[in-house]
Amino acid sequence: MTKYIISFTLILVSLISNAQRVRGIVGISAYLDSDYQKSAFIEVGPGLEVKINRFFKPEVGISYFIGTLEEDVNRNEQGIAIDVLAKKASALNFSLTPKICLCSSEITAGNVSIQILPVYNISKVEAEGNYTLVNQSNIVNSVSKKQIMTQWQHSLGIGLGIDIVLSDKNYDSLAINLYYNGVNMGEVLTGLDHNNATYSTNDVFGFGIKYYLGFNKKW
Repeated sequence: MTKYIISFTLILVSLISNAQRVRGIVGISAYLDSDYQKSAFIEVGPGLEVKINRFFKPEVGISYFIGTLEEDVNRNEQGIAIDVLAKKASALNFSLTPKICLCSSEITAGNVSIQILPVYNISKVEAEGNYTLVNQSNIVNSVSKKQIMTQWQHSLGIGLGIDIVLSDKNYDSLAINLYYNGVNMGEVLTGLDHNNATYSTNDVFGFGIKYYLGFNKKW
């Protein structure tokens, strides 16, 4: 997987060297999945947008996915817990987005452009399981075991959204996007000991916002 990271870095250097303008990005997204607590997992992280021309503005980013699943609890006939499996998943993600923009203007506050966001991801996915065998005589003496599994993967996703110009004086803007996720944290979750369910997070939809921080405009 090291070669993918090196390739990612070389692409970033090449984009910046050919850029007309670079903007910083801060983003947060939530993906809907009923297996997780509050029926969602989240993604947060920074990035850079590199303007090649008016219609092509690639993005690179580093983000972190995190989510905690509902506990698996086995009970006896009296409804008393026999064992419990607590699970959570996370991913450190490097993304490249060759963003396509359909816009009429980039100058006036309130102008809106449509964004098409194909995404290539390189991810280090981690699943953590905490299994507890409950001591029925004395719960304090229950036995717990922690397990961590990791996996490198690469994947594709896609997004669609709008970008709204916020100021006449600088290049700040706010984007609102809908995503189809490609990062799959489910495979390592499914492989945890004592787990009896099958999970997948690479076929779920998400909603996110990104704030783009630019420099003052030159008139």
